[in-house]
Amino acid sequence: MCDVFDLGVPGPSGNENDTYVSNDIIYKVNNLLNTGSILRLLDRIMWHNNLFYDTAYTLHGFTGFDGRTVMPVLQQRLVKDAVPATTIEIETYMAAIGFAKQNDEGRYANAEYEVWDLVPRNVLRDKDGDVFIIDAEIAKK
Repeated sequence: MCDVFDLGVPGPSGNENDTYVSNDIIYKVNNLLNTGSILRLLDRIMWHNNLFYDTAYTLHGFTGFDGRTVMPVLQQRLVKDAVPATTIEIETYMAAIGFAKQNDEGRYANAEYEVWDLVPRNVLRDKDGDVFIIDAEIAKK
């Protein structure tokens, strides 16, 4: 992909993603900072999609700059008319899908997975009150 700006309007960026927003999709250009490799990123995407299928990722393509690392471009459905979820809403949602709160803020676990960084900036609530995990760190136990 030659020009990421063709994806949409630049949106908020985080530790590992620069985002571009179109009408119904948010594109995330991932710098692999948190995962270290494309293979580990693909594992996390698979786990995210299994756990949080309503905000599933798909691989859109790859981009990069001359002489620098190739970066995957992910796409995710844009959650419209959403606001950051509260900590209580996040805790309630995670308990409903079988995760127990751990000692660290935003960290949850079940028998198979550990999920963390579930803080309001990474979890949205839409106008109907539905909760959406849009960005999470996930490890299989």
